[in-house]
Formats: sequence, C-alpha cells, structure tokens
Amino acid sequence: MIMNTIRLKLDGWEKSITFSASHILPGHEKCGRIHGHNYAIHVRISGEQKESGLVYDFLPIKEKLREIADRLDHRILIASGMDGLRVEEKEVKIELEDKKYLFPKEDCLILDITQVTAEQLAMYLLEKVIEEFDFPDKINTVEMGVDESRGQGAWAKRDLNG
Repeated sequence: MIMNTIRLKLDGWEKSITFSASHILPGHEKCGRIHGHNYAIHVRISGEQKESGLVYDFLPIKEKLREIADRLDHRILIASGMDGLRVEEKEVKIELEDKKYLFPKEDCLILDITQVTAEQLAMYLLEKVIEEFDFPDKINTVEMGVDESRGQGAWAKRDLNG
C-alpha cells in the first residue's frame, strides 16, 4: 500500500503565536545596538495519516507554541555564548568593546545559542518543540520558522526518521 505524506502548517501571524523581544547582535553595524522585533512562530509537520484521518492534532501544537512564545515575550533575549556576558544573582551584565549593559535578571532570557539571530532562534525553537513533544512514528519531519517581522525570517528542519 502506498502511503502519502501530508504537510500540516500553522502560521504564527494568523494564529497569534507571536512574541515581542529585544536583542543585540555584537559586531553588526546596525543590529549591534539593542533593538527589538515583533516575532511570529510557524510550524510545518509532515507525516502519514493515522486511521482517524489526522496527521497530527493542531490543538496541542498551538498550545505548546503559545507557551513557548509566552516564555520569550517581553524579554531581552541573550545568547549564552555571547562574549562579555556575566550572569549574576540578580542581574545580567554584558560588556562589548566600548558598551556596557546591565539588565535585571528577571527581564532576560539566556538562550543556549551563540547569537540571537532568526536562524538560531528557528533552531532553538525546533529543539524545544522536539524536546517537549512526543511525536508519533508516522511524523516524518518537523520544520520551525521564526519571523522577526512579516515576510522576513528563517526556518529549521529536522527529519525524525533518519
């Protein structure tokens, strides 16, 4: 019997899976200044239909993506691999060449990435979704997208059966 692969898609802009956050890209001419974006998270899931006719239920994935977006929302996103980063008990300090930043720790979210770019956020989100979900065997691939504004973003993809 031939099995067809079907791809599901959730658009974060359309489904209000969004967050606002700020970040710094050290060494970048313009983005080396602290600035922010209104982000949207997207997902594509490919797989075979179950006997119920579903590939995967949209409801739990939307709930999980909103939960992840809420963790990122209204935070200063900081890469754990950033040079000059010091995390103390109540504050986060960053020293970059001639700039010094001091933030309340509760306002920051330290991410296990080297730079807070759309590309690395897409990989980070992909890892979080795969970590936090038990996808059934019939799911072949998961793709995560993150836009830092409408029409401008990055995608990361993982083959779950490889």
